[in-house]
Amino acid sequence: MKKYNLFQYFLLLISISCVERFIVPEDIGSQDTNQFGAGDTTFLQIKPVWGSAYGFDDPEDISIAQDGRIFVADKGNNSIIVLNQNGDRPQGFQALLDLKDSMGENISPIDVDIDKKMNIFFIDGSQRIFIWNQYWNDVNIDQVSIGGTFTHNQTNIDTVLMAETDVWQTFLNDSEWSLTSTQMSNDARIIDSLLAPHLFYDGDNDMNKFLDMFYQSGLSDFTAITAPSDQENMIYVSDSYGGTNNQYRIVKIDFYRSLLLELSTGEYVWAYTGRFGGNIKGYGTGAGTVNRPLSLDVDYEGNLYYTQSGDYFPVHMIIPNFSGDFDVYTSGFQPEADDIMDADLFFNATDIAVDDDRNIYIVDNINADITVFDSYGNYFKKAGYGSDSVKVMQEPVAVAIDQNGVVYACDRMNGSIYRFTLSNNLNEDIKPED
Repeated sequence: MKKYNLFQYFLLLISISCVERFIVPEDIGSQDTNQFGAGDTTFLQIKPVWGSAYGFDDPEDISIAQDGRIFVADKGNNSIIVLNQNGDRPQGFQALLDLKDSMGENISPIDVDIDKKMNIFFIDGSQRIFIWNQYWNDVNIDQVSIGGTFTHNQTNIDTVLMAETDVWQTFLNDSEWSLTSTQMSNDARIIDSLLAPHLFYDGDNDMNKFLDMFYQSGLSDFTAITAPSDQENMIYVSDSYGGTNNQYRIVKIDFYRSLLLELSTGEYVWAYTGRFGGNIKGYGTGAGTVNRPLSLDVDYEGNLYYTQSGDYFPVHMIIPNFSGDFDVYTSGFQPEADDIMDADLFFNATDIAVDDDRNIYIVDNINADITVFDSYGNYFKKAGYGSDSVKVMQEPVAVAIDQNGVVYACDRMNGSIYRFTLSNNLNEDIKPED
């Protein structure tokens, strides 16, 4: 095994970590959007358009955090641009600008999502997943574990390990052992590496390639990422590598303990690395199978929604069943029975988003609009038009919905963010177009 000095090892180890749950207070004045009803009228555009004056160049994806902040993956700027709901740029997110990997190469993010622990995950179209934790940066980290004593739960035998050993992570994740004492360090270089954006998962890692033995994990082409709100310690990505084995799939990434952190608040939290957790769905051409996936989202019940460019259906939803020995995902929509499965509604279903009531929003970059369905897959109406019923976007590629029911869309060609809301949702804080 190649030997590293302690700091070199920690740079490798902490470059793939995240934190335990952090609940953000619900203080952003959210309201229940409810299911669509007879009183709903039409989607109105909200002005102004957020364009180059707001710092955007090539916005590829958008996600809304629990605190209402808007995170935009801007490929052209190699940045995650963060806005408040009024369009202002908040302080404290400079680390997400001008992103670079551990080799100093630019990271061009194409998708971003945020989990309940305020981990900001983003991908660049390769086999890698990156992370930055907002809470760590808000409160700071005082110390990081560099070793400790493990006690076997049945025999009470003690084993002392340093964090630079492989067996350290094995013991941290083995329920038969407990970490009973810890050696901590306040090395600023280690802490700074944890606070910066860093690598969370690498499909080219030897362990992940071993766990993903049926596919070429190191060649994965991640096209989308989503973090469940109902399950902890896992995220999902879509892989569109293809190749001779038709490597089109939805992949689960599990969190694997790697370090213990002491925050400046006095809290002790686990840090994690990403581990390959299994293939949720693989290649096929029927309902609930995967063929050149483009986007991915998950609702509060754990149902997965995705769009794809391959045969035959552009939009899918799969429902998990965890009751047996193996997790099973079955199709939630059926051809000819559900409007959302009608391929004629789309030219290229680029992105999908699901709101808190499981209403579904699909952006089509060729149609240049957003098609909205209720939770049963029934067609509702279109968004993306001005008051004169003329399309206002040129090439929308991503969509997100906040807790107030405002729909956000990234327009790649215009380098802008457009916003829309149902006319019966208007309030004094939302101004439609003039």
